[in-house]
Amino acid sequence: MADRNNLSGVAAQTLMRLVVTAVLLIPAAVLFGERIVTWLLPLLGAVFEVIAGDFKLLRLAVDNEGVDRVLRATVMWKHIVFIGGHVIYPDPRGTANASTLLAHALQGPLVALLVTCAWPLSDSTRHASWKELGIRMLTLCPMLAVLICADVPAVLAGELWQLALDALAPGSDSLLVHWKNFLQGGGRYALGLTGAVMAIQFAKRFSG
Repeated sequence: MADRNNLSGVAAQTLMRLVVTAVLLIPAAVLFGERIVTWLLPLLGAVFEVIAGDFKLLRLAVDNEGVDRVLRATVMWKHIVFIGGHVIYPDPRGTANASTLLAHALQGPLVALLVTCAWPLSDSTRHASWKELGIRMLTLCPMLAVLICADVPAVLAGELWQLALDALAPGSDSLLVHWKNFLQGGGRYALGLTGAVMAIQFAKRFSG
């Protein structure tokens, strides 16, 4: 009975931390999300140019698409490309663009933050609890940048490659397209959860 009561108490505390964290983080993401993504644009552009080396990035910016705010990449071919028996020559007049909802950039990091803050702490004393939570957050910070860089640039690059393959080589495979489909099919939530678990386990061992 005591174990059951203790488990119920832990579950109640976890739920309470999750609710409080969500009440704080979700409005903050709505208010400051665009500013954060805009600040990260140089990094996102650099990652895009690495993973999508066949494209020359002309513009990467936050833009309007109907009533939505999106992150849009405008590109042209960087060099001669061979796709499905077709030879594509770079032409400054021939550009393409791909976009993804601005909110998508923050979904993985938001999941990571919610789980990291809400997960039960291994020590119930106040000093140890704050120490463990602090280590979790410090560990998670660089992972948040990794989550965004593994998501948004790859989705934009995957969308562009899917357009090219659908037009010139239907049925062809591309790792970027598969990764884009994985992220859009819930993969960004899985990555956020993975980052949170890594931060939690590191803090548990370090503080222990």
